[in-house]
Amino acid sequence: MRSRARLAGHAVHPMLIAFPLGLLVTAVIFDVLFYASARDSFAVVAAHTTAAGVIGGVVASFFGWVDWYAVPSRTRAKRVGLLHGLGNMAVLVLFAISWMLRLDQPTWQPPVLAFVLAVVGLVVATIAAWLGGELVERLGMGVDESANLNAPSSLARPSH
Repeated sequence: MRSRARLAGHAVHPMLIAFPLGLLVTAVIFDVLFYASARDSFAVVAAHTTAAGVIGGVVASFFGWVDWYAVPSRTRAKRVGLLHGLGNMAVLVLFAISWMLRLDQPTWQPPVLAFVLAVVGLVVATIAAWLGGELVERLGMGVDESANLNAPSSLARPSH
């Protein structure tokens, strides 16, 4: 099923999700580095990448909901898409709370609860990402119906 939100021949949602997911993974890595070294600079980077990841996730989720809304009711794709979307909403909430818990801390140092929420967020993100893969690779969401190994570029003009 072709995606509703497209840019230059490709679905927008899959283009955008790499950024927030990468930022949120990076935030947890910097939290680990902070706990291992007690260097404040790692906590600052973790806090800022968390904020950027949540903001990027909100933007990416908008395009995901646009695509999900167009999926026919009572299909497996609609159910899997709902779980994928709800899972990712939970990820954004977990990381947003993690970020808010850092606000009153010196140099954005993550309290243990903030770190735990971020790690749980990554686990949920992994499950939600698998569901996203199921949508694309198994259920054909966002895949052009004319896709094949020798298909012309999305930017090529159709020949008539």
